[in-house]
Amino acid sequence: METNTRPGGGAAEPLTVNRAWEGYVAGATVDPKTMSVYDGVYRRHVAPSLGDVPVAGVTREDVVRLLDGLRARGSSSSLVRLSRTVLGAACRYAQAQCVIGVLPTEGVSAPHAEVVVERVLTPGEYLRVREGLPTAGARLLADLLVRSGLRIGEALALQRHDVGRGELLVRRCLSEPGRRFSADGQRFVLRPSTKNGEPRSVPVGEDFCRRLAAWCDEGGVGAGELVFPARLVLPGPSGRSFPRKVHTEPLTRERLAGLGTFTGPNGKEYQHGTVNGYVTGRCRDACCRQAISEYSARRRRVRREAQRGDLAPRRSPVAGAEAPVDSAASSGVPGIGAVSHQGWSGLWEAAVRSAGLDLRPLARHTRHVHASWLNSGGVSGETIAERLGHRDERSTRGYVRPVGREADAVAVLDAALGQEAPPRG
Repeated sequence: METNTRPGGGAAEPLTVNRAWEGYVAGATVDPKTMSVYDGVYRRHVAPSLGDVPVAGVTREDVVRLLDGLRARGSSSSLVRLSRTVLGAACRYAQAQCVIGVLPTEGVSAPHAEVVVERVLTPGEYLRVREGLPTAGARLLADLLVRSGLRIGEALALQRHDVGRGELLVRRCLSEPGRRFSADGQRFVLRPSTKNGEPRSVPVGEDFCRRLAAWCDEGGVGAGELVFPARLVLPGPSGRSFPRKVHTEPLTRERLAGLGTFTGPNGKEYQHGTVNGYVTGRCRDACCRQAISEYSARRRRVRREAQRGDLAPRRSPVAGAEAPVDSAASSGVPGIGAVSHQGWSGLWEAAVRSAGLDLRPLARHTRHVHASWLNSGGVSGETIAERLGHRDERSTRGYVRPVGREADAVAVLDAALGQEAPPRG
């Protein structure tokens, strides 16, 4: 019990909400990516109000006041609910330590997230979006997402030996916890399980599996490698002054010595691969662009951590001879070579804009497209739920939406019964 007396006889400090949250984080068996979201919500929205308050002193009125304050600031319904969730997790830790008996969050209602029922892409609209994707790998990945209904993390985690004869074995997921919540300090983590913890086989057809196998052969993808590595999906540098900020070779001292110096427009000499060479020397070579990119990333990270009030820095500094903290070599990209969720979403959203559609489906909505197309084709809800990895059909209902413009119910029934639709006035 946290409030027991100290060995010397003095009373221990009361368990605060901050300490309870730290205890929950230390022992929680939650996906690292999910935990990073939880921790961000706690630090931004819960800790400023209740972090220093003893858990035993938190009342139901305090929880209501916190949630009402979030609503007054215009926070979304999902953020309000998530704030209650993370506060409840800290309180449950205190309850497990016998510090409190009743959870102050119990019985406090939070608004349900507003569900906006929209239509999904028609096959013709999907083909227009597909044409806007910049690489053959991106187009093949989009085909797989629509054909299989996999989550984006599941699709990006597929390895060559997961491609069978006519079906895909889905048994892992790519997560991006960030270095703070990663056990080995890497940006990407291959979780050895799916979201519900159960592997599943998803039939996609022998022709499509042969197409994936041929893709792996052409791209040099080995048996234990990702089917969709970043090198085959993401486009190369654009040639603009700020290309895609992925640098595979760190700016070590040895590399800087090999890059040498140059003379700037003011007649002075500058070192290649430095911020000074980019800003004052006006060099736009790749090495100087890399230096300013990593410098800017570090400054942004420091500002975010100062605003957030982190108790510890996200990344510990490294020695001068090691990879810079913002380089791809230190982020796990060379090791895993994965496509980030954000990187794929950027490609998809750009393709949607170029297609000129009257709707803006997000990258994750390919699961809705998959479920809705199957449902409109007469596939049972049980089969759709199995393909999506849902344990029951109730979760699947939110994925089934109209394909294209929603049809008139009476006209559909009349056509099915062989009757002519009545005239409309």
